[in-house]
Amino acid sequence: MGAAVVVGGLLVGVSAYAAGLGAADQHRTGNQLVRDWSARTDGQQVLGGSRTPGVPSVQRLRHDDVTFTVTVAPARPGPNLVRVDSTHQHGRTGPPVLVGTGEDDLVRARPRPGTDGLWAVVDLPEGSGTVLVTHGPTHRLPFIVETGTDPVDTADWVGADGPECVAVATAAVLAAGPAPTGCPAAGLTARDADSLRGVVSTLVDRGVEEIAVEHDESARSIAAYDLVRGLAGESGVPVVRPDDAPGDRNALVVLGGWETAAHDLTAVSSRPLRQQPIRSDGTWLAPWLLSPGVVDSTAGAMLALDFDIRDQGAQEFSQTLGTYFPGQLPTGPAYLAWRSVRGDAPRPLGLYAASRAAYMPASSGHAGHETVVSWFPGGTVTPVGSLGAS
Repeated sequence: MGAAVVVGGLLVGVSAYAAGLGAADQHRTGNQLVRDWSARTDGQQVLGGSRTPGVPSVQRLRHDDVTFTVTVAPARPGPNLVRVDSTHQHGRTGPPVLVGTGEDDLVRARPRPGTDGLWAVVDLPEGSGTVLVTHGPTHRLPFIVETGTDPVDTADWVGADGPECVAVATAAVLAAGPAPTGCPAAGLTARDADSLRGVVSTLVDRGVEEIAVEHDESARSIAAYDLVRGLAGESGVPVVRPDDAPGDRNALVVLGGWETAAHDLTAVSSRPLRQQPIRSDGTWLAPWLLSPGVVDSTAGAMLALDFDIRDQGAQEFSQTLGTYFPGQLPTGPAYLAWRSVRGDAPRPLGLYAASRAAYMPASSGHAGHETVVSWFPGGTVTPVGSLGAS
């Protein structure tokens, strides 16, 4: 295949720190990549091919015993999303990680709800140029990104659903497939629709009297909301708002993206317990929300999935991701992109309980537990039964 994922080692030290860091949190436009850093020739690509526009650029940078893995997507002219992972925690007491295209436009890379890593947006010109990552006054880590000349709307990539876009694109490329040109949140797939049908059928079979639905303004979420509302209505179950007082038999179904789901769930779980709504039939997540950052936002949730994280393919994906993206945790959408390229068959849809708080003791009776939690360290995703008839 052509360029897959670029992983290189490079280092350039620069003594001057960026001027005007007081505005570092703002996304600036009109950047020009004019410096011919040594990274243009020093970058080592280990998965073959050359840097290709439209293929996420991933490079591994090592400095001061800290390994940085930096991803830029969609690698097209205009705003691009940058993800930075490192083997060192950049907390409040350490230097911030700054990202830009030169010394005068650095922005701070920050966490995003629903995912791991640090994130920033940079504007890239047509052709090729340098993205600069810094983690201290004398530490500058530059690398080249090829963007080509084709105009592409990158709004979805840098918006709230951007981290999912990046995860899916890099997983597809890791499996030796082409990089997707769009983002999953742009539409509801038939597979995800089947999953939601199973969720609604299961809730109806259990006798819920109302379903509270959280959603956002993405095309996928709106389509999912319309589907759930229609199916519930056909069964005589009203759909209510999440902030409505819950009835005796009530379930919450979450249909937003990673960021909005994590934000909304955290807002509820952070309240005193007596102020939280009582969901007699639990919290149910759309299948694309199988992300540690989302599951962390609630005490536990149910999902309808067509795979088990204990499957051989899911474990192989986790191990491959850990090799090429140290520090990144697997997610459901990323694994499905990997599985699709490889042609692996799905399981029949089943019901799973996800929680980052696993209480299963380590013993000879649970020999597979340690490999399972490579997906959800400290937690698990457990099959708990079949879905209702859809």
